[in-house]
Amino acid sequence: MRNPTPFIKRMYSAGVMPIFFTPDESKCLKMLEVAYEGGIRVIEMVDRGAEARTIFPALRKAADQMSGLSLGVGTIYEPKQAEVFLDMGAEFIVAPVMNPKLGEFCRNLDIPWIPGCGTVSEVYFAQELGAELVKIYPANILSTEFVKAVHAVLPKIELIPTGGVEPTAESLNSWFKAGVCCVGMGSQLFRKDLIQAGDFNQIKEKIKFTVDLIDSIR
Repeated sequence: MRNPTPFIKRMYSAGVMPIFFTPDESKCLKMLEVAYEGGIRVIEMVDRGAEARTIFPALRKAADQMSGLSLGVGTIYEPKQAEVFLDMGAEFIVAPVMNPKLGEFCRNLDIPWIPGCGTVSEVYFAQELGAELVKIYPANILSTEFVKAVHAVLPKIELIPTGGVEPTAESLNSWFKAGVCCVGMGSQLFRKDLIQAGDFNQIKEKIKFTVDLIDSIR
């Protein structure tokens, strides 16, 4: 880590940020519960459905009872969308794109903002707008070599690859060896078939395995 702020320390300590959403509130709450029990301390609920705005307050209430857990919201494109979830208690904002207006909005409110970037120029402009952590997306296309290229010219920015990161020793070792702060994973941890079947124990075991694997790698 490079002179870490409290937010970066928290993200680094977390190691992995699970990304999830399902329109069933009870299943969303269960996913939050098993993620926490599996060792997760930072989680992102994505705004991908009309139900997200009614489900998030329930997750916020549950998260308040989970010591040390930080709950943010993702798939945020613009300030008005972010404002809705910040008013409901989102602790950080994650975006799939690098929208300067969203960056300025979050900077003015002193809210951590993790924009999605796919070029060195986007990462640079995100950093100029106050981003401390940038999402490398889609990670499976950009690869670990992109991380190394970014850090060669922008050594102070922290990176989180999302999209294609797998909960395996080979995948995780390659990303952390390249110098990422943490990794983001969605369906690799929260398999749709397991969610539909209500097999949350298997989801928790996969999460615990991933958290332990990251700890051993680092």
